[in-house]
Amino acid sequence: MIDKIVLTGAPGSGKSSTIRILEYDYGERTIAEAAEDMIKTLRKRGYEKPWELSDFQDQILDLQLQREQKVEQLEGRVFIDRGILDGLAYHQLRGQNEAMKWAIENARGRYSRVFLIEREKGRVEKNGIRFENEDEAQRLQDLQYQNYTNAGYNVKRIPWLTPEERARMIIKICGEKK
Repeated sequence: MIDKIVLTGAPGSGKSSTIRILEYDYGERTIAEAAEDMIKTLRKRGYEKPWELSDFQDQILDLQLQREQKVEQLEGRVFIDRGILDGLAYHQLRGQNEAMKWAIENARGRYSRVFLIEREKGRVEKNGIRFENEDEAQRLQDLQYQNYTNAGYNVKRIPWLTPEERARMIIKICGEKK
């Protein structure tokens, strides 16, 4: 049975950097963030701002579920760069509170742990994929925490540290790889 561990947090918080360290320095299995890959794919298809598509979050959810399903039969653990409730936070940020009911109903018990990678206040990196401002980034972090907590998860906050320090902290909490 696979132990699925989510790293959630606002854009630019260092989730992906921490995931890469868990993979390359600690030899952990990982699942990359679906949103970034979906943005790149849709841009190749000619969509300059794919996040403006009405079904954008649904496409991300589909890709996320495909990635998670690929590891279902494995043993051990996998660290996931964003879980299915992250998309809900983006819908909520845009005032679409009724969207993604499936994700809400199917999130309970889906993951063994959830870590919120906290962002550095006042620091928002825009890179052509991330476009949120300071207020939106903070709101997303708050919504992610709330959504996972509401789904029954005891969300462990990981403070702003270097990605290496965060990875070390997460491994200490989860235990060494078996």
